[in-house]
Amino acid sequence: MPIEMVGQVGRETKGDLREALRHAHSSFSVYHRLFREAGISSDDLVHRDPVALLHRIQPLDERRLHELADETITAADQIIDMETSSGTTGLRKRRVITERDDASETQTLAELFRICGINSADRVACVDTGPLTLMVSLTRALDSLRVTESYAFCATPYANATVDQLAVLDPTVIITVPTILERCLGALKRRFGMTPRPSLSKIIYVGEQLSEQTRSLLTGSLKVEVFGYYGASETSALGIECPDHQGIHILTDRNIIEVAISQPGGGTGEILVTTLQQEGFPLIRYAPRDVIEVKGGACSCAAQRYPRVEVKGRVDGTVSVLGVKVSHRTILDAVYPSVEAARPIEIVLTSNGHEKLTIVLPERLASDESKIRSSLMGREPDLGYLVSSGFLWL
Repeated sequence: MPIEMVGQVGRETKGDLREALRHAHSSFSVYHRLFREAGISSDDLVHRDPVALLHRIQPLDERRLHELADETITAADQIIDMETSSGTTGLRKRRVITERDDASETQTLAELFRICGINSADRVACVDTGPLTLMVSLTRALDSLRVTESYAFCATPYANATVDQLAVLDPTVIITVPTILERCLGALKRRFGMTPRPSLSKIIYVGEQLSEQTRSLLTGSLKVEVFGYYGASETSALGIECPDHQGIHILTDRNIIEVAISQPGGGTGEILVTTLQQEGFPLIRYAPRDVIEVKGGACSCAAQRYPRVEVKGRVDGTVSVLGVKVSHRTILDAVYPSVEAARPIEIVLTSNGHEKLTIVLPERLASDESKIRSSLMGREPDLGYLVSSGFLWL
């Protein structure tokens, strides 16, 4: 399968890549083994072309990702935080954050928000079901832009109450998850679509893809500009939607991005990410399982120096509920803790103003319903929070 680089790798970025490879090789045994398997020595990392060396390294698979997460807890210096996310690979992902990582992430997010046109006149509400799980790093970056106000706002299970409380704050920008937006669309239209209209001018969505129907309602009925944020808990921020809304601009001076092209001559395939700024949890050719399409042609917007892509979807089996992604495998393992030849299951997610996750199982497991529910909540505490706080019926 051919693998193509996204964007040009300049001299400075090559230097950053060389340092990232040397750091990974010297600090983490997972990478030391990977590099040895590729026939790459310490001397090669000093003297040979780092891009050519990168292409010789096998992508970081699921098993090694979790080995790396275990190792970073003891190998990384000056750890100040750890971010975890849902088990889209069957196990919860973990990323340790050092002081340097924290400062770099703040700088990256600030640049993305600057591309969106956020400035000192803005009042920004970061809206989530539990702000500390997602939004604190965003408010720190917004404060570095000296916005008038930035705050983490906790949504409630009740759309009208959430929007009424939010409207009192009169934000100019809302940053949130698409499924929170979708459950609040009616209330948002009622409160923010009125004439004279409130100050809301931009919505930035994170964590999930936004449907075209929802985007059309936001830009049409509410007359707001919509931006998509692209990133993952393990990679941090990767890019932001073009101010001309012609794709996602990828910050290729902070990450090396490759695409494993599924068909020769095409520009669509799975993304591979090599981080240049992550000290505590460096990623070399990591596959987050997203499918992207590289967009050609010039762009005239303020972020034109960064290449553009379109995120087409994911290739893994996951369900996303209010920003919490849970793999089908995690649910299977909770229901069937012992390996069986057949593990019949049907998973249905519905939303009509309230999210409901239905797991249809064989009748023989009816007596185990309480035990299965407890097992799933224990494996996925984020899902347990949504159920216990009334956001989700299960």
